[in-house]
Amino acid sequence: MEITTNSQRKGLPRSLQFQRMERIVKAMQHPTAGVPVRSQKLFLTTVPNAFTGNDITEWIMQKLNVKDSAEALHLASLLCYYGYFFHVTTNGAVQIKEDNELFRFQAPYFWVSTNWTTGNTEYAIYLMKRTLRNRQRHGLEEHEIRALEDLKKKLLHQWDFVTMQAEAQFRVLKDRKKTDKTIIDSQERAFWRVMRPSPDETSVLEMDIRNDLYTSRPMRRDEALKRRLEYLQQALTNRVRTKSSQTHQSLCAFFEVLSDYDPFLGHCAPSNPWLTSDTDRWNLMQPLVENPTQLRVRRWSFNCKELLSDPTGVREFMKFCKADFSTESLNFYLHVQDIRNCPLSQMKQKAEVVYREHLAPNAPQEVNINDTIRTKIIKQLENPNR
Repeated sequence: MEITTNSQRKGLPRSLQFQRMERIVKAMQHPTAGVPVRSQKLFLTTVPNAFTGNDITEWIMQKLNVKDSAEALHLASLLCYYGYFFHVTTNGAVQIKEDNELFRFQAPYFWVSTNWTTGNTEYAIYLMKRTLRNRQRHGLEEHEIRALEDLKKKLLHQWDFVTMQAEAQFRVLKDRKKTDKTIIDSQERAFWRVMRPSPDETSVLEMDIRNDLYTSRPMRRDEALKRRLEYLQQALTNRVRTKSSQTHQSLCAFFEVLSDYDPFLGHCAPSNPWLTSDTDRWNLMQPLVENPTQLRVRRWSFNCKELLSDPTGVREFMKFCKADFSTESLNFYLHVQDIRNCPLSQMKQKAEVVYREHLAPNAPQEVNINDTIRTKIIKQLENPNR
């Protein structure tokens, strides 16, 4: 099984987090100043290379200057959750308590920070090896049985290889001493509990997509400051920003002008359809009506945007332009707005219509613009965009 250590891949999302935890774990495993690891008595058996919850809590409080025992227990539980040590007797538990519960350090070969290429093949070999051993001690759990059945379907083309590898590893394991088999078995099982947890458990390998996106595109400090400086210089040059006081005044004036048109804030003629059963207002406020209301006409006087965003206002303005023989300018404006709001797939087609109707020589509705602007527009129509 290929592995790549965390030190070889500095760009891993949580490499710094793993490095800090590993420094603590390495200090815990120091021969003299670390956590006392020894053979522990458990009923009628002896558990090799183990330590208790009291040992790990006392070491954290003494060596890391942690005053609160609850904080020490929390740190120990996190290290256990990430698989740096594990329960010897209780399978899968990660909560550390100040008691005589036995734990064992995980081998560095099985650390999470090591970038394992653990795919379905490795997991299938591990599960198959478990099925070859004593079912009472090494039997598969329910979610592992389901996982093995799924892997048989996925790896059907190489299942003979999986079986052969599992049998070979089982034969090698049988030749080891009983103590070594116990330690290796517990380490391997703890590793796969971290890499392939049960469906009702969270995985330490999961990462927030926002943090992943942030760390996958790191930015140097000098580059970030340079971008910030360019942004501020551009802001000073353009001077497009307004004071907050002016913005507040403009917003207040805008809402005061349009408050009469809000059926929740003001009175609606002939009646408010949100409060009564009369729906005449809906009929009067249709996009196209023969006789617009006085309130609607008054809204057109606010600005050209209000007038040209109302289909009835466009119709009435078109009548005025016909009387003044200037309908080509209004049609040109409406076609340009249509290009801005149309799908990208239709943009080139609509741009050709604008050129053919308003800009081409002897166009039926040619607009009155100078040659400089006409040349610029025609050049942009070669690659139209919003």
